Amino acid sequence: MKLAFDTGGTFTDFAMTEDDGTILLHKVLSTPDAPARAVLQGVDELLAKVRAKNADKKAKSNGALQILGATTVVTNAVLERRGVHTAFITTDGFQDMLRIRTEGRYDLYDLRIQYPAPLVSRELCFGVEERIAADGTIIKALDEEGVRAIARTLLERKVESVAVCLLHAYKYAQHERRVAELIAEVAPNISVSLSSTVCPEVREYDRASTTVVNAYTRPMMVGHVNHLERELSQRGVDGQLLWMTSSGGVVPSSSASRTPVRLIESGPAAGAVAAADYARQAGEQSVLSFDMGGTTAKLCLIPNGQPMVANDLEVARHERFRKGSGFPLKIQSIHMIEIGAGGGSIAARNKMGLLSVGPRSAAAAPGPACYGRGGTEPTVTDADLLLGYLDEKSFLGGDFALDRPAAAAAMARLAKDLGISAERAAWGIHDMVNESMAEAASMQATDSGVDPRALPLIAFGGAGPVHAYGVARKLGIRKVICPLGAGVTSAIGLLGAPVAADLSTSLPMRLSAWNPSAVNVVKTSLANQGREVVLASKVPADRISFSYTVDMRHVGQGYEISVALPDIDPADPAFLPELLSRFHANYVALYGRAVAGTDAEIITWRIRASGPKAAVSLANLRGEAGAVRDPRKGTRPVFFSELGKTVDTPVYDHYALLPGVPVEGPAIIEQRESTVVMGPNASASLDAQHNLIMLLN
Repeated sequence: MKLAFDTGGTFTDFAMTEDDGTILLHKVLSTPDAPARAVLQGVDELLAKVRAKNADKKAKSNGALQILGATTVVTNAVLERRGVHTAFITTDGFQDMLRIRTEGRYDLYDLRIQYPAPLVSRELCFGVEERIAADGTIIKALDEEGVRAIARTLLERKVESVAVCLLHAYKYAQHERRVAELIAEVAPNISVSLSSTVCPEVREYDRASTTVVNAYTRPMMVGHVNHLERELSQRGVDGQLLWMTSSGGVVPSSSASRTPVRLIESGPAAGAVAAADYARQAGEQSVLSFDMGGTTAKLCLIPNGQPMVANDLEVARHERFRKGSGFPLKIQSIHMIEIGAGGGSIAARNKMGLLSVGPRSAAAAPGPACYGRGGTEPTVTDADLLLGYLDEKSFLGGDFALDRPAAAAAMARLAKDLGISAERAAWGIHDMVNESMAEAASMQATDSGVDPRALPLIAFGGAGPVHAYGVARKLGIRKVICPLGAGVTSAIGLLGAPVAADLSTSLPMRLSAWNPSAVNVVKTSLANQGREVVLASKVPADRISFSYTVDMRHVGQGYEISVALPDIDPADPAFLPELLSRFHANYVALYGRAVAGTDAEIITWRIRASGPKAAVSLANLRGEAGAVRDPRKGTRPVFFSELGKTVDTPVYDHYALLPGVPVEGPAIIEQRESTVVMGPNASASLDAQHNLIMLLN
């Protein structure tokens, strides 16, 4: 049995497989002040459902249970500046690295350009006397007494965590390891993150930024994990806790606690993994994934059945769409665009007197005005409710009643400020959010050389299916897929995610100076590290697989591209020609031209060690539907811009629809955790897997 949870900004979602294969879904409001509280509430409620359903299997239900989690603890700590008191130690002379950054500018012509303030204050950035050259020569030995003095200062200033990033430590880590030992002698309770462990890759600033984020969040993640494991144990749950990483695999708590920076996009990654599974089951090779929850919306291009994985990530951007304006992280992550537009995004009149939506969010506390929990500002969810897209009595299957008068009052205040009608204000909010997401999707598709009109849109998350029709119309997409369990898709994705460790190390090597022995040493070292993580997740050794990629470039270039290593011995004469052929093919595919007459080099080596992928049958979700019944639930007034008015619109129960039976728009199709809005220029039907396939005219 498995139980998965995804902690979001507004809701915490759950999916649980019973021993007979049935999948139970659940949703509770998140508790931002203490994320574990919502997780434990949902676990208790799900286990209570299982006990009530199968009283004779109580012991089994509370016994061997694997828990899989995706969390926003790391992300929120960075975005909201709620991490621990952190210090930074580097080679003397480089103490200003976090402020100087790379000296690059994301806007060449902005004379007042700004970046997010570093997570470590300048007075807590320390330099130690030491120097190792790029070839490993020790130019200056480590000043151990100086490190001890810094450690004593850390104690005096009540520092809880420290990031250590010395020059060339990606390859020569002996000084970093000694710094950790010395700090442990003087201040054993201070958490230490070493760049040689967290991110053993070239480029000092990126490596330092990644290590600082890890140090800033590590004690919080350790506390979160320990608290959950302790509470689950007290509930009699005897099982392992695994965590989703940004690259789409799950790892044990020991690995998650050691390098929490790799979990910074865990929830969205789980959604992308699920979207790829949904796409394959729907017979689609390439899709555009659209995940919209209560706080953010995520868009991900999934070509050929697999999400695109990037070797770096940027978070906490000062300018939302401007690459280079945030903190760079050298971690592998599923490539997606995230925008601050969700159900809880707050609408307001801006300084120019115009309507704006987000990035401020009502989140779970106080939540949208219609939640009746103290929120007074109008949000996207309030607009969707007033437009008729949501129903106050059937939200979350009727377990969470919405307050329409409170939403109407909040919208009326905004409409008065704007000098327009409440209906126009509500539609403006809905349409503006759709426009923002369509723009972001178009940008990502264009950057990847893809025409978004050629891709089906797969929509999930609590608010995704509500907005999918509008987003698809703006993009010119003709096909939208809304899967079963759309509102908790990230949790479902966790159920099928493989155990996987993604590791890397930099070892620059020109192909003209190829060294098969050194290559085998690197591959073996990475394989041993990856095997250790996967074995800790209780995957049998004979079920572990390894795949290798490298970051390559032409000599003299500043950036690399990813190339899969041939599955042959590096000493084999056929290895280098095959590797070079792959590099040239990838280069031409990305840049449209080849570069002749130059040598190529490898900068960084990467491995994914993974266990088998679990199979999840989504058809088992229909167990919630019960006996066959009339799929039409009734009608309600709904606004559609194409018609320019509110019309009485039929409402259907997704779980009661039969595959192949057409539904003509306009229509509303409700799931327990989400609602599909279908305009008048579309029709839909269920496929064999009970996904709703919407076709736009």
